Amino acid sequence: MRQEAATRSALEVTGGDRPIFSVIIPAYNARDRIHVPLESLRRQDFRSFEVVVVDSGPQSCATQAMASFPGVRIVRSRERLFPGAARNRGLEHARGAFVAFMSDDCVATPRWLSERARLHAAGYDLVGGAIANGRPRHPVASAEYLLEYSALIPEGRILARQAAPHALSFASSVFERAGYYPEDTSTGEDTLFNLRCVQAGMGVGFAPQAVIAHHGSTRLAEIFAHAYAHGRGLAECVQTHGLEAPIQPATARTIPSAVATSVRYASRGWLQTLRRISRGAPRLLPSFLALSPLILAASLATAVGACRRYREGAISAARAVSSATSIPRT
Repeated sequence: MRQEAATRSALEVTGGDRPIFSVIIPAYNARDRIHVPLESLRRQDFRSFEVVVVDSGPQSCATQAMASFPGVRIVRSRERLFPGAARNRGLEHARGAFVAFMSDDCVATPRWLSERARLHAAGYDLVGGAIANGRPRHPVASAEYLLEYSALIPEGRILARQAAPHALSFASSVFERAGYYPEDTSTGEDTLFNLRCVQAGMGVGFAPQAVIAHHGSTRLAEIFAHAYAHGRGLAECVQTHGLEAPIQPATARTIPSAVATSVRYASRGWLQTLRRISRGAPRLLPSFLALSPLILAASLATAVGACRRYREGAISAARAVSSATSIPRT
């Protein structure tokens, strides 16, 4: 009850300099696309919010961002920031009572913030939104969407079944209690942090109408590169933070075991997505079945990325041990 009262109080503050929401957009070399999320934020039906763009990489998007959304706050880093570091830099500059994140290749629907505010007002520390396919007529983008975001389809019965909730917004007090995002992984920082919050007993509400549309890859090379990088990030989360995942270091010790593990991973993921869509969003079933060869191939690329990262780690560890034991003793 105390948290609910505090949340309602924060939402009732519409005057002064403090916005109700801070929207943080991690942007890497986003000069050509930063206008996409920012212009969608101008159409929100919720007015008390600020936007913080964490602009990293050699190609700054600051000029384009300010042209698309006057008043945007820019946090600039010439060096590339991985997502965890970018999120944390944004949090350091956020002033809102609540914080939401969006990617630099997404479009927010007009109720994206107001739906979140409604559930935060009900006392939820965490509010999970949904992700829609921003390119539903493109086969590559649709395959990537179904591979990566099937657990975030805008259906309440699907969202509530997430093992680790994603697309979250947060009461700002969450970061005082749970700390900040890990910065030592290339991807997966949100999974690690969100699990930390859930394990700490923080309540999660789900808002199926708090939707952003993801504009996915449009070329085969892009979807495979993205899936491969996702696999490497998954392995980093396992190695560095002990994340429980379907692919573990022991399964990549030899090439035959890595191949077998990759096939099992892709097959199991395909079956899980099939069940999820059949039960929660059957309208997507024809597309899923038609795109299954590409989805399976991209899932294999994810598994290969994870196994490759494990093997690199094992080789580096073996070399370190060999180097240490070869030092002559005096």
